Amino acid sequence: MPIKEGSTVKPLAIVGERASVVAFEGLGISAFPVDSVDEARKVVSNLIRKKQYAIVFVTEDFGKQIEDVIAESLREPEPSVVLVPSSSGSQQIGLKKLSQVLKKALGRDILKVE
Repeated sequence: MPIKEGSTVKPLAIVGERASVVAFEGLGISAFPVDSVDEARKVVSNLIRKKQYAIVFVTEDFGKQIEDVIAESLREPEPSVVLVPSSSGSQQIGLKKLSQVLKKALGRDILKVE
């Protein structure tokens, strides 16, 4: 599912274990199944560097282990890297990060995530 930006349409991508990401292909999202942390690190780093995608979703299972790579994306406006639950369930990592950002921006934790 692409995001339209002016006259440019940028697609979305998802990186994670095969069971979690292949279903997203039916929604038009480019899926990048990976089998190891090293492979996830390489794929996500490459996607960030190439800037072909508006958003790169990464499953929490891999995202928590490659935080240093994901931090690279914070230096640039795109792509945004967003952690999402895997097929094994949510670890609330993405929600906790959102809570931290909102607390910093608003001065209080409106989500009250523990």
